[in-house]
Amino acid sequence: MEEREERALRLKRLKKKRMISVLVLCVVLLGLGGGYFALSRANAKKAAEEAKRQEELEQQANVTEEITTFAMTDVSTIEFSNEENSYVFTWEEEEESMGSWVKQDERDFPTNEEKLQNIIGVFCGMTGTKRIAAADVVQADYGVDDTACVAKLILTDGAEHSFRLGDKAPYDEGYYMLYENTGDVFVVADNVHTQLTTKHIKLVQGETFPSAYPEKITEIRVEIRDGETTTYAPVDNGDGTISFPSIFYDSTRFVASTIQEYNCKDFSKYGLEDPYATVTIDYMGYVFDDGGMLKEAPCTMMAEIGDKTVSGNYFVRIDKSDFVYIMMESHAMKYLPR
Repeated sequence: MEEREERALRLKRLKKKRMISVLVLCVVLLGLGGGYFALSRANAKKAAEEAKRQEELEQQANVTEEITTFAMTDVSTIEFSNEENSYVFTWEEEEESMGSWVKQDERDFPTNEEKLQNIIGVFCGMTGTKRIAAADVVQADYGVDDTACVAKLILTDGAEHSFRLGDKAPYDEGYYMLYENTGDVFVVADNVHTQLTTKHIKLVQGETFPSAYPEKITEIRVEIRDGETTTYAPVDNGDGTISFPSIFYDSTRFVASTIQEYNCKDFSKYGLEDPYATVTIDYMGYVFDDGGMLKEAPCTMMAEIGDKTVSGNYFVRIDKSDFVYIMMESHAMKYLPR
């Protein structure tokens, strides 16, 4: 009897213990479930906030901000610099023409007006994206604090507009630029960097060379240093037709647009003090007469071919000018002995 009662008591205690364990497990599971729910809710909220932030950034990137409103004709002076050089050009009115851009420290500088206008043009009616307000700008973060690429434009009314071009913006979106007038930083197009870093020689306006059809060329003479002179002339075929030597074709288009140096004082460094070859072309061209009218008349052009460049082309001087050009090897070989 006592044994049966003791067994029942043990069973009762075991059931109670199991019930407590189940209750504890339920509490734990409820706690874990609540934590998981809270964590999932927090993660979802964070993801939503990040998505909203990314959407705002994308919208901001697509918003074009107006930076300047002045036009090309409003600009009287441009000062700019890059890692190669610094420049000051001023617009000067002229009685006989509309005017021209003059380099202040070198008034006889042969300014390439088109190239300079391209540089000025990127600052006229300028726009940008991703405006960073002055209050939030740390200049070192955008590379605008220590940069060689700066520009200042002075308008005809005396107003000044200053710019500092900084680092490349991420994702190839352009370049950071500080507009010093407001202190704001913008992302501007790659073309601003391209124009502001223009090489010095690209600002030089080359000479204008005439061209002539083969039938307008009367003779070509090629004189080789310490060698013979070869003369080329049209051939009368006797049947009413004329044949032209192959050297006549494209002969008066002497050089490419590449200028090596202007206002050269020492031609010996290019092998042009005593050129290897001298090419003289006689042709019928057009010149202005005393009355300012164009008329056809005999003309002559001379090209002196000097040393090779490091890339295998040739230094050339035209009509004893103070410019040194680069003639492509394929063109020079028309005149040089093989």
